[in-house]
Amino acid sequence: MYTKIGIINKLMGIILLFLLLASTSKSVKAQKKVQVDSINNYLALIDSSFIASSAQNYSLAENYLSKAMKINEKHPLNVYLLNNLGALQQIQGKFNEAVMSYSAALVKNPDEQTIRFNRAKLYALKGQHKAAITDYSILMSLAPKNELYLYQRAMSYLLVKNYDLADLDLSEILTLSPSSLKARIGLALLETMRGNYDKAERIYDYLIEQLPKSSDVYEGRARMYLARQMKGFALRDMNKAFELAKLSVSPSLYRLRAELMQEIGEEAKAKQDLETALKLELNLDPSKQQNQK
Repeated sequence: MYTKIGIINKLMGIILLFLLLASTSKSVKAQKKVQVDSINNYLALIDSSFIASSAQNYSLAENYLSKAMKINEKHPLNVYLLNNLGALQQIQGKFNEAVMSYSAALVKNPDEQTIRFNRAKLYALKGQHKAAITDYSILMSLAPKNELYLYQRAMSYLLVKNYDLADLDLSEILTLSPSSLKARIGLALLETMRGNYDKAERIYDYLIEQLPKSSDVYEGRARMYLARQMKGFALRDMNKAFELAKLSVSPSLYRLRAELMQEIGEEAKAKQDLETALKLELNLDPSKQQNQK
């Protein structure tokens, strides 16, 4: 009798073990299905974001990306999705949100250069040049010979009037690429801001020989002429810059001409140019529209 009971107990144990294994197998399969469904939803939302962005529905594209990252918070792709999210927010003029998205991405990967460069440019656009300089300096530690990082940092140094450091960066570009015209454009602006007008004029004259169809170079020389009160020469270069720019005139060129018009007493023309500049700036930077309200 004892043996029969032992056999029965052993059989019951085997049955329970079988049931437990079967249950565990079903649980694992269910978990795998949930994981597969989650990944599929994640990828589908990313795809939907791309489609919405292509259709210029940036708000919807932003929403899809946010949902995707909530579904799979630890996916390694999220670093790049946060960068894309920041870009979508920036297009909509949500600059503070964009900075937060870029910053969240950099917490995950501090050495990702594209994302840090995007944040640096946005800081500069917001007028936070010291923050931009910090990001550019970190980028320079990662890529010491990157001319684009050097140039952008030099421009931020100019805007905080740190002319000596701007000069060092621009000179470094010329050391790396002696024929760099971009560095010379920066140097011409630097010498104008320093008041070294003769030196600036020589650089601009050379640049116009090399880039005769550049509206930016003519605008720069016009700014230099206006700073030294050579208004006739300034107006000549402004007109040339407008002619070359055609339908892509920069707000800064309208503002420069408005400054000249004010100095010669053409108040109505100055007002018109300032209004045009403001409209263009609002198109380029929707966040300014919010500040106008």
